[in-house]
Amino acid sequence: MRFNKEKIVNTLKKITIITMWVALVSGLIISLAFVNDQADEVKCSKIRVKIEPENILLFVDRETVIKTIRADGDEKMITGEKISSLNISALEKKLINNKMILHAQVFTDLNGVLTVNIIQREPILRILKPDGTGFYIDRRGTKMPLSSRFTARVPVATGSIYESCFGSDSIKSFVCTELFKIATYVDKDAFWKAQIEQIFVTADNELVLIPKLGDHQIIFGNTQDMDEKFKKLMLFYKEGLDRMGWNKYKSINVSYKGQVVCVRRDKK
Repeated sequence: MRFNKEKIVNTLKKITIITMWVALVSGLIISLAFVNDQADEVKCSKIRVKIEPENILLFVDRETVIKTIRADGDEKMITGEKISSLNISALEKKLINNKMILHAQVFTDLNGVLTVNIIQREPILRILKPDGTGFYIDRRGTKMPLSSRFTARVPVATGSIYESCFGSDSIKSFVCTELFKIATYVDKDAFWKAQIEQIFVTADNELVLIPKLGDHQIIFGNTQDMDEKFKKLMLFYKEGLDRMGWNKYKSINVSYKGQVVCVRRDKK
């Protein structure tokens, strides 16, 4: 009987490879089981909270996060607890249900550190309706409720605004869409962001801007040709108001195409 040496060698190689893979997988399963057993015993040693954008205090802080994890806000009662007793998925859902939070991520490590990463929503406009109620509009065009603990330093829109305050859905009305467009433009420009304090909506849905500097109104009209209107206004600021004085005019009208119409203040 002849032996096929090459065939036997190949068979032995296959058996060796299979044995190695079985041993590797078995070792991995045992290691994972050991790690899981160890993880079940790990206690929370620290709570790390990161809120973005950084260095901007808005509506969410560390205290808000801790009170979401534990209603009484007692951080000392959280540290020392087993990590396995914390429902990470439920914590994320609770945080995301906060209408001031855009995104939340919660996770732990084998050192017992509970990490909470928060991205807070950023308002660009505060709406105050004729009936006294109001809301914020954030950078995505979504409504946010007003807060009793913090007021964002953003332009305020008043006048003929009748959009519903309820929920955190996207804006729907023509007026709020117009307000969102102009608020977005202002938010992206450092000068106008510092200058525009209020936006008034007339009964005809025309926009009137109230600046922080200068005792005048800016009759803006609608958001059509918005970039051109702001450029005309900036040019008039530089060449007109700097020369004539910031309180010389009662109103500056940029709603007409290609021109700026001003009304002088009556002399006293």
